[in-house]
Amino acid sequence: MKIICLSIIIWHVLAITAIGQQQGMVSPGIFKPSATEDSIRKTALDYAEGYYSGDGIRMSRAIHQDLNKAYPRYIQRTGEVALSYSTYSSLVEASTAKVGFLADTARHLSVTILHMEPTIAMVKVNSAQFNDYLQEIKINGEWKIINVLWNSPQNIGWLKDFNPEKEKKEIEIVANRYLRGQQRGDAGMLGEAVSPDFSRATIIPIGRDGRSAVQRSGWEGLMENARAGIGRQDEALRDNTIEILDVMDGMAMVRLQTATNLEFLQMYKDPQGWSVFNSFSTPRTDLNLNDLLPAIAGEPMPSFSLPVYQGGNFSLSDHQGHNILLMFPRGRVGNGWCLFCQYQYLDLVDLEKKEQLQKKYDLEIVFVLPYGKDDIEKWFTAFPTSMKTLDGIRNPAGGQAAGLQKEFADWARIHYPKTFDLSAGVPKSIPVLIDEKRAVSKKLKLFTEFWDGVQSEQNISAIYLVDKQGILQWKYIGQMTEDRPSMDYILKIIAKTVK
Repeated sequence: MKIICLSIIIWHVLAITAIGQQQGMVSPGIFKPSATEDSIRKTALDYAEGYYSGDGIRMSRAIHQDLNKAYPRYIQRTGEVALSYSTYSSLVEASTAKVGFLADTARHLSVTILHMEPTIAMVKVNSAQFNDYLQEIKINGEWKIINVLWNSPQNIGWLKDFNPEKEKKEIEIVANRYLRGQQRGDAGMLGEAVSPDFSRATIIPIGRDGRSAVQRSGWEGLMENARAGIGRQDEALRDNTIEILDVMDGMAMVRLQTATNLEFLQMYKDPQGWSVFNSFSTPRTDLNLNDLLPAIAGEPMPSFSLPVYQGGNFSLSDHQGHNILLMFPRGRVGNGWCLFCQYQYLDLVDLEKKEQLQKKYDLEIVFVLPYGKDDIEKWFTAFPTSMKTLDGIRNPAGGQAAGLQKEFADWARIHYPKTFDLSAGVPKSIPVLIDEKRAVSKKLKLFTEFWDGVQSEQNISAIYLVDKQGILQWKYIGQMTEDRPSMDYILKIIAKTVK
């Protein structure tokens, strides 16, 4: 008894220290675990030791009555995997009857807190006979285990070549499919990601005394919601991040974050691939209204900081005291680039050279593209071809045009009259900001559905004029490739607005 207790204590200190180091919490001396960590660990030990010691009271103290626990049982005869369940009552009664009794020196228990929030914890329990993933929640003042996915060494023979690191890419693909299926209202995509035994738990308030209860929804509810478009989000609101917390024995724990929610998944692998089984979902508590609102004319422009393609970094707050013109070109359109956006860049370069706009209006001009550095290089590389295409629109081959083609040619000559000499290379004097993760574009709601219902993965073209005090004075948000205002019009707005 003393040997196993000592090993647990030593492991406890080492594991907590490791967690503290990951979170930047360790200071010189002995690291003291928080009361929350102690409570999470105690619940996990009540669960594991309650079973091995034959203590039904400890088991009942650890698990929620709405527990959903299963393991992916491999059936050798068919070569398939089926989920086998344990319930609250079966675990308590089995513990009381000492069905799983095992001497403490033979248990080899270890508990790892994979992720912790104020009221949520993802925990891994390894022991001699079982390896468990636990989802713990704090409900009505107590930590309880709400979801469990587990496996045993006797059941994983078919996974003899299982490599956790190599599995992560496929896990992320399936988790992303799960998210996007819901956000797009695509039941087909969703069905490819989830197990028919899928179960999601959420906490709902009950009564006026502050107490809460667990509510569950299953596969059918998930699919019908998708078919009905319930929970559908446009691209501007998605802001998805996927973090794989741990992978072992054909199982995975994954943390998902969207613009409004946190969700934790338990996933398992069968011969067909990975599936989402258990989920716990909760609203994010770190948000405020400003995080969800776009930029509003007459109010402060939301701050941001982005790397610059030409080198360095651009932080909006560092440029207060200057007027700022933020240009968001459309970027890719279909299989090519928005040539009118590229024209606009060259037009601004030309105007700055001839009229010294920055000096005249104390104005800084920056373009923001939702791509990495390599894609922005491709954007610049395509300028000569795009300008040649534009010239072909203005001047149809053979000089002959009729009907709509002639009208479009006349329109292009009026709205995009300039030609640019690019023989010495494409000028890159105006900074281009790298918004590769689309953080700024999404914050400004520039990734969304078209108003005519067509889905778009590309940002909408937009222009923002910010004054010296950081106030957004004027903005334009376009919907089509061709509808942006001319630079003459924009300069008139600047002349009237800036001081």
